Amino acid sequence: MKIGSSILFALVTLLCAPTFAATATHSGMAATSTAAQDNRLALRDLWGEHIFWIRDYVQANQNGDKAQAKVAAEQVVANATTIANAIAPLYGQPAADQLLKLLAGHWTAVKHYSDASVAKDAAGRKAAIADLTSNAGAIAKFLSSANPNLPEKDLVAMLSTHGAQHIAQIDQFGAHDYAGEARTWDAMRHHILMLADALNGALVKQFPDKF
Repeated sequence: MKIGSSILFALVTLLCAPTFAATATHSGMAATSTAAQDNRLALRDLWGEHIFWIRDYVQANQNGDKAQAKVAAEQVVANATTIANAIAPLYGQPAADQLLKLLAGHWTAVKHYSDASVAKDAAGRKAAIADLTSNAGAIAKFLSSANPNLPEKDLVAMLSTHGAQHIAQIDQFGAHDYAGEARTWDAMRHHILMLADALNGALVKQFPDKF
């Protein structure tokens, strides 16, 4: 799927995380529901921080605030490390390390696009989009190979939309289209929650004994 500034959010293929009844009568079911819900909320927080700190970097970069950009970049990396390490108890540290490399590739591509946009480097923007597209496929392949409940094609669609939203946001800040960016930000927040829920649902299905 090509990533660009024109985004058709309605076309994205989404996975639906299962709904856990809060009124379960069996004590074991209640415990499972609580654990699953706690994990769901934790993943939502982590992925929400991902888009927050990248947005903070993009704004600082556009405004030429190097101090703010530096802190935001550090927070993006710290957040990616936390996301990756969250899978270590389930898949092992080597898998967590591999996920961190992939998330680093995602961030590097987004940062490259932001930096190239500020520098008005058209070739740099094009290269960043290519890297972002390739990285979405690599992350999808990694996650689907680890969890059979995450179809690769669905992940590619979701991650491609996520990347496209980053690109649109950067372009809108660059054009001072703040109303447009506000709409993109709203779409990003909803989309990242659906992504987090899809990941949580797949984990709960694969490891029912832990949730």
